[in-house]
Amino acid sequence: MGIFQHREQLYFYLYHFLFDQVKVAAKEFVLKTGEKVLIREGKVADSEALMETVREYVVTSRYLIVAPDELENTVADEEKWIRELRQNPNSLLLLALHKGQVIGNLDLTGSGEEYEDQSGLITMGILQEYQNKGLGSILLREALAWARQNHQLQVLCLQVKRANKSAVRLYQKAGFKVEGKQPDLAPEEQVDYSESIIMTLNL
Repeated sequence: MGIFQHREQLYFYLYHFLFDQVKVAAKEFVLKTGEKVLIREGKVADSEALMETVREYVVTSRYLIVAPDELENTVADEEKWIRELRQNPNSLLLLALHKGQVIGNLDLTGSGEEYEDQSGLITMGILQEYQNKGLGSILLREALAWARQNHQLQVLCLQVKRANKSAVRLYQKAGFKVEGKQPDLAPEEQVDYSESIIMTLNL
């Protein structure tokens, strides 16, 4: 029968060899409070834990810009999204874990390879009890280090509420510049973009 007894098993190994390569090595960091956190790439197996974390910090935050339907994802939706990020050479999903719990994440969603001008959109969220401890700086620094080694990405962009002064300062310190305001949306779109600004960083 050989090593691979079933065609499905062969496809499984080929998928992981070709598309599931590690982009960023896992690293341990110490927060300002002395707490240790592990920063690593997100995996499909993290889907449920990540969904729980995102739902928690969205509910407690006044500043995150989230459409209602984004919180209605199923586990299958989340798995598909993570799989697509891992397969896209211009995208990255970083998770922050404390004692095994997902406490924050940063997503860098890059353009597909078919686009000539490569750009990436950054979104980040952290559980309330771990904010203002230096975790945002760590996640952003690791993401930017990876992006600068990716020779296809040329510019990164993000959206942030102007009132979220600590986040704006964090991005400015990293080199992001304000490009403009988010245009007003139709009322039926049900997303609060009030006083939202767009920031970009040329790599």
